[in-house]
Amino acid sequence: MTPTRVSPLGLSEQELRDALGEELELAFRAEGNAATIHAIAHSVARVIVLDHLRMAEQLEKAGVTLDSPD
Repeated sequence: MTPTRVSPLGLSEQELRDALGEELELAFRAEGNAATIHAIAHSVARVIVLDHLRMAEQLEKAGVTLDSPD
C-alpha cells in the first residue's frame, strides 16, 4: 500500500497561536486592557469557531457534504 499525504485538518498550530494572540489583544482592549475571564473565554471561543470554519472548508473541498444546523 502506498502511503498517502495527509493534510492537517483545521488551523495549524502557528495559525491557532496567531489567531488567539490577536483575539486576546482585541478582547483585552475591549475590557479596558484587563485580562478578564470573559475576555479570555471570548477569545478562545472565537478561535475555536475559526478552526471549525477552516475544517468545514477543507472537508467541503475534499467532497464531504455537511448538513447545515437547523
